Amino acid sequence: MSQLDLKIGPKIKAFRRQLGLQANKLAEDLSISPSYLNLIESGKRKIDGDLLLKVCEKLNIELSQLTSKTDINLQNTISEILDDKLFEDLDILGPEVKDLVSTNPKIGKAIVRLGDILKKKDHELFDKVEKISGKIVDNRKNSFPGEVISDFLQQNRNYFPKLEDFANKVFDKIQKNNRTRYIALCEYLNSEYSIKVKDVIPEENKPFSKIFKKNKKELFLSDYSSLETKKLHAAAQIAQEGASDEIEEYLYEMNKVRQ
Repeated sequence: MSQLDLKIGPKIKAFRRQLGLQANKLAEDLSISPSYLNLIESGKRKIDGDLLLKVCEKLNIELSQLTSKTDINLQNTISEILDDKLFEDLDILGPEVKDLVSTNPKIGKAIVRLGDILKKKDHELFDKVEKISGKIVDNRKNSFPGEVISDFLQQNRNYFPKLEDFANKVFDKIQKNNRTRYIALCEYLNSEYSIKVKDVIPEENKPFSKIFKKNKKELFLSDYSSLETKKLHAAAQIAQEGASDEIEEYLYEMNKVRQ
């Protein structure tokens, strides 16, 4: 059978963890090495159809659970909910939300329900404040931050000249054949800001995407993340280090819009 999508690997990992099954044990059951299973689960190796069927058997799941497409609407709704300040320290990225929706759509829908309840409670609270104070409260203040940010991006047509200038200057320094490589981003962080980027395999049951140790100037990125996710983290760190004033200026403008 043919080689199948790299995106299947993270789904296999998610279902394995749901069963509490160690990677070494699954690799043994599949008659493959743990390192090869790690490459599959991290999306670095494609999996052939015969092995995929064996994975489904061992994990007691249907093939469609690994190959079905992501519900884009559910993914966008969850992303909007997780944009709330309440979750900002968790550093949840788009690819992680996509993995959740792909492997656990019921949990995704439960998160949406909780988000709806939270928003409803906020509306009820503001209604009570209005009745007590006799003043109308700006409805924008009980929007999710994601909604406010979306409005701000639309008002600016998603164009921020100062950040564009900074990004272009960085790109000119690190691009090769008009493309940006992950290693070039890491080298730039080291040469310009003395920040060392390290790819690390997370401990079992202690997953993470990014950990930045400011005092030691070390940026740890999960080796299970896709290359594009790592590039996103590295680029975001460059922006935080080199364009913090510009970012603060735009955030100040956005906060003025909310008031």
